[in-house]
Amino acid sequence: MHFNIPVIEEQTDKLGGRFVVYHVYLDGLLYCKMKYSDMHKWDEELRRVFGDCLPPFPPNYYLSMTETMEDERRLLLEQYLQKVSANSSISKHEIYTFLRKMQQETFKIPIQNCLLEVLLPDGEKVRADIQSSDPAERVLEIVFCKLQLPRQMLEYFDLFLVEGVSGGQYSVLKKLAPFELPYVTLKSMNDEQCMIMIRKSYFDPEIDRIVMENSCGLNLLYLQAISDMEMGCWTPANEQLEKLRSLQETGRKKEFLEVAQQVKHYGYMQAEACICEHPEPNSPTVVRVGYEEINCCTQLLSNQAEETSFEISKVRCWSVRLLGTSTGNPSEEDDIKLEFSFEYCYGNDTWKWITIHTHQAFLLSTFMHQVKAEHAAKNLDLVDEMEIEMPHVQIKKQSFPKYLKTDKARPTLTRIKSTVQGSKEDDVFEGIQEKDL
Repeated sequence: MHFNIPVIEEQTDKLGGRFVVYHVYLDGLLYCKMKYSDMHKWDEELRRVFGDCLPPFPPNYYLSMTETMEDERRLLLEQYLQKVSANSSISKHEIYTFLRKMQQETFKIPIQNCLLEVLLPDGEKVRADIQSSDPAERVLEIVFCKLQLPRQMLEYFDLFLVEGVSGGQYSVLKKLAPFELPYVTLKSMNDEQCMIMIRKSYFDPEIDRIVMENSCGLNLLYLQAISDMEMGCWTPANEQLEKLRSLQETGRKKEFLEVAQQVKHYGYMQAEACICEHPEPNSPTVVRVGYEEINCCTQLLSNQAEETSFEISKVRCWSVRLLGTSTGNPSEEDDIKLEFSFEYCYGNDTWKWITIHTHQAFLLSTFMHQVKAEHAAKNLDLVDEMEIEMPHVQIKKQSFPKYLKTDKARPTLTRIKSTVQGSKEDDVFEGIQEKDL
């Protein structure tokens, strides 16, 4: 998971005083809004317990900040959040409690009992009785209980935010972090086409055998396999398809999965159609991430298709880059520029960056982190390095709506500075302190 702060929002309190609010994004979507004083107080509480293992916290300025100072503080706060969340020496409970509180306060969702519908891969729904303040890890446990799945399989499945659920087709937006509040995340999207779905989250095909030993786990894998096949994530040959259809009609789930495991690209996670700079610039591409490779099926200028396999073991590092927008208008989602790049070894110590332009750049990074973790578990040599790059782009100051959402309710990802007049209802910004100014 990755935090970044691409938006600075200037607010004015009831007395006309100016203060700054930082929009914190998690894996590409707006997670919460914070003031400097919120994070400063949290840092002080953490230091009393964990001391010097914490990264440096951005200094407080007692005079008005220049634009350069504002941007420097934004970057330092971004780095602070990322380092604290990744620090294994710091109690996850302390981190998660603060982040959950910020998410709930930002979107003004009261703590209440509620019903959350969680999609299965076949479109059926599991209705979970939860509290709005329940994190994803707790909601997943409740769904497991409903599906009668054993707790020891919790590590193999996760909750995902999906969009455009219609006719068996959907787009995966992100994997929910363990501390993220699914109910609040769903409400914040303000889009009826968005839902929470349970899916397997691993890539290692050997784990299938473990999950298939349980009848409920077998059923969940079977439902996802059928869904992925219907969506074209993996395409069996005619003979394989005929055999799979026969097994599907007779309900022989284990045999179905055993045949599916022999199909090319089975178990891969597929991104939406995107643009790749390899082997030719601006090539339409379908990207799939598997346990052993990143597979790119590219349409060349000659209208011929070329398939390229990039071995995971030869990927040295990868990055997500936020390029901003060409117009500076955050309401134009189609104008958002994101890049996913990885450095690949072609042999003889020849390295080359492969760049993919896709709005699912953060999702591809999440997939790579998961593959890395599974390889590391087998003591394979995979470099632990991922960066987020956000170059300085000049964008005019504007006044934007209360929450910076696009037409599809997905917040924009660019470095933006906005000015918003405070109101009595904005209780999340009450208690403004001098350090916020």
